[in-house]
Amino acid sequence: MTAASPPAPATHPRTHSVEFWRSRLGAMASRGETDGPRVDEARAALSWLRRHAFLVRNLDITPERADSLMDLIDQHAEADTETVAR
Repeated sequence: MTAASPPAPATHPRTHSVEFWRSRLGAMASRGETDGPRVDEARAALSWLRRHAFLVRNLDITPERADSLMDLIDQHAEADTETVAR
């Protein structure tokens, strides 16, 4: 049985590289931590970075423009979540 991870402050995915998030997820898995808030954070960060890379690569836009689009998408997703929760 593994000890539960203490809640960590949310870190925006863009603050670290893909390699950082992959190695963090791998390190946690090597210690037997395969679920929990830290694992969820790393998986969400990798998902965010994959979507960001898709925008840059397939839409041929700058990384800065992709950041703006991702922020806009995240804002709309949060608003949709709040609407559903009501």
